[in-house]
Amino acid sequence: MDFSKYDTVVLSAGSGILTDNLIKCDEEHPPFPVHLVRGQSMEMSFSQRESNESIVNEAMLCGKYISPLQSSAVLEGSNEPNKRQKFVVGASHEFQEIPLTPSELADELKSRSYSLAPHLWDNGTIDRLTMGVRVQSHRGKFGRMPIIGRYSMLDGQYETAADGAAKYDDSIVHPNLWIFTGLSSRGMIYHALFGKWLADAIVNNNEEV
Repeated sequence: MDFSKYDTVVLSAGSGILTDNLIKCDEEHPPFPVHLVRGQSMEMSFSQRESNESIVNEAMLCGKYISPLQSSAVLEGSNEPNKRQKFVVGASHEFQEIPLTPSELADELKSRSYSLAPHLWDNGTIDRLTMGVRVQSHRGKFGRMPIIGRYSMLDGQYETAADGAAKYDDSIVHPNLWIFTGLSSRGMIYHALFGKWLADAIVNNNEEV
């Protein structure tokens, strides 16, 4: 992909930043301090007809997350109790090579999220599973922090041409390259705030703003 016509490039493709070789990760180009971790989620649906209880159409996060899907947002206050509310529950953290089976995944997510929405688990149905690979930063003194900012290669992002001009190192996709990844499930809450910070930093060419 040719990015040369753009003055700035932001990579926010999650694990694709590394797996699609948008940034090289070998002995000469150290990777980010991250792990690539498989995650599976469950899409579930729930009908008030099946229970006298309703579920709040708001996202909840406490270790695991439960979030309403767009198709269920119109149901709040609806006079059509037969319609099914739809939610996504996630996500697993799987470091092993073989993915969790559907039953293992259900047990894992239920054990970690039942207290958030017991009526969903007691009366809902599992409609489908989704799977992806997350970028998970290494844990530091502040926990796992997102990776947001200008990307600078170690030891020579640029070379100097014979005429003294900066020569672009083609090991990266663009000389003005910024990264937006590693938000994990906290991105459900903070994505807009982080996006604004990144946009301000790019416009002002200053990561300290």
